[in-house]
Amino acid sequence: MLHEYTSYNENISITSLPIYYLEPNTRVSVFDPDSNIKGDYIIDSISFSFDSQGLMNINATRALERI
Repeated sequence: MLHEYTSYNENISITSLPIYYLEPNTRVSVFDPDSNIKGDYIIDSISFSFDSQGLMNINATRALERI
């Protein structure tokens, strides 16, 4: 029962082209079979680079299951 209701702190970091409508505390669904990541994550922070590539970095934590 303890294992069923306990989860480990799972964090991911995503680098992509800018997605301007995303904000911290937004719930996003992630599915990447190559890295075996699937599920809902809450965005913790977003940072943009202002160099020639113009990428953004998203840090997110796994969300608890919806009730």
